[in-house]
This record gives sequence, structure tokens and C-alpha cells, in this order.
Amino acid sequence: MIIHYLKISLRNLWKYKTHSLISALCLAVGIVCYILVSMYCQKMEVDLPDMERRIRLEYSQDRNSFFSMQDAQLLEDKLSRELGKLSFSQFFHKSIEAEIIDNEQHNFPFIINFMGVNDYYFSYYNRKLLYGSRLIQAPDEVILSQNFVRKAYGDKNPIGTIIFTESSLQPDSAMQSFRVVNVVENDLLEFQTDCYFSYEVMPDQPIAINGYLPPQMNLEALNQLLRSVPWERNGETIYPEARLLSQKDAVSMKSLLINMLIMFIASLILISGLINFLKFIIQMFYNRQREIALRKCMGANVKGLYLLLFFEVFWMMSFAFLISLVLMELSMSAMQIYIPNWGIPDAILFAIYLLQFKIYIVLLAICMLIIWFPIRRLRTASIISQVNRNRNKHIFRSVMMWLQLSISIFFIGGTFVINLGWYEAFGRTYSALTSQEEKEIIIVKINTQRMRQHLNSILADIRALPEVTDELKMEDNTMMSHYMQTYTKADRSEAYVSVIKGDPHYFKFLNIPMSGKVVDADASGTIYVSEDFRRQLDKDSIQDMVEFYGQSYRIIGTFKALHKESSNGHTIGSVFYPGNQLNAICFKMAPGTDIKLAIRRINEICRHYVPVTLPVEIKKLPDDKQDFMRSIQMMQGAMMILAIVSILLVVLSIYSAISMDTISRQKEMAIRKINGATPTTIATVFGKAYLTIFLLAFAVAYPLLRLAMMAIIDNMKVVSEWWWGVVLFFSVAFMIFLTTAYKIYRIMHINPAEIIKNE
Repeated sequence: MIIHYLKISLRNLWKYKTHSLISALCLAVGIVCYILVSMYCQKMEVDLPDMERRIRLEYSQDRNSFFSMQDAQLLEDKLSRELGKLSFSQFFHKSIEAEIIDNEQHNFPFIINFMGVNDYYFSYYNRKLLYGSRLIQAPDEVILSQNFVRKAYGDKNPIGTIIFTESSLQPDSAMQSFRVVNVVENDLLEFQTDCYFSYEVMPDQPIAINGYLPPQMNLEALNQLLRSVPWERNGETIYPEARLLSQKDAVSMKSLLINMLIMFIASLILISGLINFLKFIIQMFYNRQREIALRKCMGANVKGLYLLLFFEVFWMMSFAFLISLVLMELSMSAMQIYIPNWGIPDAILFAIYLLQFKIYIVLLAICMLIIWFPIRRLRTASIISQVNRNRNKHIFRSVMMWLQLSISIFFIGGTFVINLGWYEAFGRTYSALTSQEEKEIIIVKINTQRMRQHLNSILADIRALPEVTDELKMEDNTMMSHYMQTYTKADRSEAYVSVIKGDPHYFKFLNIPMSGKVVDADASGTIYVSEDFRRQLDKDSIQDMVEFYGQSYRIIGTFKALHKESSNGHTIGSVFYPGNQLNAICFKMAPGTDIKLAIRRINEICRHYVPVTLPVEIKKLPDDKQDFMRSIQMMQGAMMILAIVSILLVVLSIYSAISMDTISRQKEMAIRKINGATPTTIATVFGKAYLTIFLLAFAVAYPLLRLAMMAIIDNMKVVSEWWWGVVLFFSVAFMIFLTTAYKIYRIMHINPAEIIKNE
């Protein structure tokens, strides 16, 4: 009998294969969105065992969580009996250039991210070592991450090989070679760290100290013990203080709330996909009420009807699970292409697929409970009541569609407001170049020692390219973003100004109007000011000299504004410092140049001198943004993707619902058409319900969205305005109108004679 139900359910799904595919795809998208966001939140908040006993030590006075190396060693010596081992980690990640020397004496240069730790760090954070239990026992030893080993060594064993670092790691030490003693498995907490050195290698860096609360001792007793280890600093007596990691301070609570909000948003997409899935299955089941009634007359019991519906859910859920696996693979491939330094360890990849399977089981169990309600509703149905049935109002379907539409309005409105806020904060920027002229400027970052060593040769080869018409040397790494510094006004209040450094040829290169003297890049003690900042200086009665951080600079020119300087009111202007420390070079291409081809040629020139193991960063000017700006744009993109997904879910849901309605009411539509029903009449039959659902959804979602946006970005003026709500209302209404209009157009082309004949 089970095989019979499997065949029947599969045949019914194949009958509506288009709608089955839509429902399975919607659910698969929801699963993938939820898992990716869940993986991100796990990376931000990893829960360790015995969290209730884990502590962090910090200074008692200023609540500083970091200690000097001498302070850390003092605590370890005096409290080792009471606290046991302590974990030391220098709370920063720094990049340096290093050369890997393998067992075959081959040299490979790399840019590595590193941090300093002690030997107990790996045990404290449950980091698994891959080659025995060997830890760092001397300052000239290093432990590598599994991800870096794969990149640098491939499948070879790195134990015993040598890493040679640049002198910036140890400026006062002649020791620059480190021997690899072990490899640590990748972890979500320290995923970007390549090398773990001894904290003693970098004695000037601050150290975070973690440990465990001693047995039979509470936090108050431990802090009393810590008061016995005071020391003098800047004429003040300070002592360590312990804090439980499980205690949430204001910062950690905010982070937790943000993670919860992100998970809630991701769960909305999953819920929306599940709603669309269940709505299709249950509505299709109701459309077969005559068949169900006949089965009851032939002896089918409630158990048989339940199994019939369950196997339809099983087939659909399994198909959705397989689609989600494919989508996950595509998502992982896309992330490796578009996200820098992306990589997924095998253990984490296995955890992702395991979570995917768990979600499949949980959703299947939820569906098993939900489908009992339509079975219960039909268990007393007779053949007469099904042949002469009244039209139901589809309360369940309407409620679910209302929830879906509310979620979609929330995402669309949120994306709309975030983009408006982005434009308000960063959109109104100055540029004397057209968008095409900006695209014709290529920036080459001088980001490695190998590139600096061959810089003259690289520049000579690039200048020889016929399409290069001009060049600009910059001290700052970015042209599209600026850093800030404070200016003290005459009334002693402080304000921010935007800052950039480089060759004063900057103004001519970017067509920025400037009046004043053009000096060499190494002209120290001079400065250019923007027109906005010049007006502030006039108010402060400053003419020729301006002071920043106790140093005076001579004003030698006034310019309009920096390239892409924002006029959002957060700054009072900008300044330009002449500087000759070369970190980036901009090349202007001739009009009509194939920019992709030019970038490829410049990359080939750089690669002639720089090995493939070192990064070569070449970008068009519009793509040159700081990490902060990239992060904001990534959030914009993620929100946009979620909005598009939610729109598709709603559109497909409405399309599927009207299609199933058409199937269940095709006889009614045929009779209406025979009686002369117009498209307006049929539109009223189908559209009235969706209009009501939309109005109710908007009435609930819009106030919640407005409150959420005011809580998140309350400093943006656009959030308090009402016009974007009107635009949101008509945008979503137009989307629903197009979907229903298309289906009504299809309904009007139904042949009534064929419908009556089939009936």
C-alpha cells in the first residue's frame, strides 16, 4: 500500500510540475538563506564549553582588557597556583610579507596575517592540532593554520620548514626565521589568521588574558585575590579584575541583539518559503476533494488519506532539499569568487551540510503536524458534500499569504530605506570627472616589498604602454575614501575635516579647480585647504597658518573639494597634505581605451616581477574603496538579495495560488465567460481577496518597519519622512497588480467548451 501511495503522490505532483518546481525552489532558497546567515552568526558568536567558568582579566580602573607583556608574565608568576594556566593572545591581526622555505629549499613569498599567543591559547579555545601535541616552546617557532598550509604547501607536510619574515615583525632583533612545529585546524573565531607566533616575539603589543574561574571560588572571592597583585602605572596603583565571559556587557548585548535580528530576518525567508510550500500542497489536496471522497467511499480511512498527503510532502521536501544542495554549492563558489580570502574548511563544510540535513528533518516533522489539520477537516466528508460543495474562503491560505506579503514588504521597505540612508550619508559627493573619465583611471597599489624592489622597472614598463597618458603618485592607499582628523575652532570646539596625502599633481590629474602654488610631493610643513574649510578658517581669523595636533602648516592653496568628498554635514571641509611616501600610483588611460585589456596588461607587467603567491591589486578608480565602504556595500547587496528573494517568493506564491484557484474554479469561470463576463468581472473575483490581503499586510508591516528603521538608523533624516512609505505602497501594489493581471489574461483565454466537456 505504501508503494501505491508513493506512486499516486508522485503522479499528482507531476501533474502540477510547474507549481511543484516553484514551491520546491522557494523552500530551497529559504533553506540556503537561513544556513548562510546562520554560518555568519556562528562566526561572530562561537559558544565554547564551560562558558560559565571562563573569565577575562582586565585593568580595574579604566576597564582596559589588555595588558603589557611584563604585566601578563607577572600575573602568571604570582597567580599560577590559584588560576592555573592562562591564555595569552595579542588582540590584533597584522599583515606582513614572509617567505616560505619548504623541505626542498624552494622559496615562496606570501602576505600572512599573524597574531602572538602562548602555548595554552590553543587548548583554551579548543583548537585542534593536526600533528601531535607539539606547541610553541621557543620564540623562533610558529604554528600555521590549516587554511594557510593548503595555500602555501598544498598536500606537503610543513613540519620543520622555515618561515622568513620581514624585519617589521621584530625591528630590534636579528632573528627573523621561524621553524614550523605544528598546524592548527581552522576555526570560525580565527579564520583569517595564518600564523601564530609566540607573544614574546612582539613585546610591545597589548595582550588579552583569559582563564577559568577556580573551583570552589566565586567571582567576588577571585577579585579579592587579584587585589593582592597591585602595581604602579603613571603614578597610580592598579590591579587586575576578573569578568565572566558569560556576563553580557552593553557591547556584547548589542552584538547578541544584532545577531538575533539577523537570524530573525533569515528565518523570515525560510518561513516564507515554507508557507508557499505548504499552501501549494494543501490547496492541491483540497482541489482533489472528489477523489478523496471517492477513496473514502471505497474504504480509505484517515490513516490512508494522511499517508497520501504525507508522501506528497515527502517527495516535495526531498526535491527541495536536493535543490538546496545545488544552490549551496553555487553560493559557495560565488563567495570564493567575490569575497576576498574566502575559504571553508572541510569540518565547517561538513557542519553546513549536516545543518542542511537537520533543517530538512525538522521541516518534514513540522509539515507532518500541519497536514493533520486538512485531514481532520476532511475525515467526515461525504461524496455528496464534495460534489455539491460550497466555496470556501481559504482562510489558512489567506493568512499565510498575508504573512508572506508582510515579510516581503518588510524586506523591500528595509532595502529602500537603507539605500536612501546610504545616499544621504555618502551619495552626495564631489567629482570633477565624468563617470566615464573615472572608469579610465587605473590604480595600482604598492602593497608588497617585492613590488617596491622592482618599482622603477614596473613604472618604466607601464609608462611605455601607448594608452597611458598621465600618472599620479599617492601616499594614501585609496582615492575614493578619506580618513578624518579633528580641527579645534576658535571657540575651542572640535570638528572633523577629511584628509588625503600625495603628490599635489592630484588636483590637475582629477580636474579639481585649485588656486595656489604647486609644490613638490616632499614639501613638508605645507597644506592645501578646501573652500569649505577656508570659510571656517576665515571665521576663526586664520590666514596663512593652520595648526593640527600641535603642528603648524603653511596654507599654500585652496581647492574646490577632494575627489568623492561627501557633503553630508559630518565634516567642515577637507585638507590635502603633500607627501612622497608612495603607496599607490594612478594611471590615466586615453579615451576609448579597453580598460579590461589595459588592466590585464598592467597585471602582466607586475607579474613579471612579482610572484603569483603575492597579491597584485589593480583597480579602476570607482572600485577603489576602503574596507568600511565595502562592508556597507556588501550589506546593501545582501539586503537587496533578500528583498529580491522575498519578492520572488510573493510573486510565485500569488501566481501559484491563482493558478490553483483557476483549476478548482475552472467550471465557474467557464460559466461566467459563457454568460458574458468581462475581464473586469473576473479581475474582481480574483483580485478582491489579494487586495484585501495586501492592505492588511501593509497596515501591519509598514509601522513595524518604520519603528525598526528608526531604532537602527535614527540619525538619518530620510527615516522620519513619509514619502518613502507612499512609494513603497504603490511599488508593492504594482507588483501584485502585474502578477494578477497576467494570470487573469491567461484565464480569459480559457476555452469554456473544453472545460464544460471535461466536467
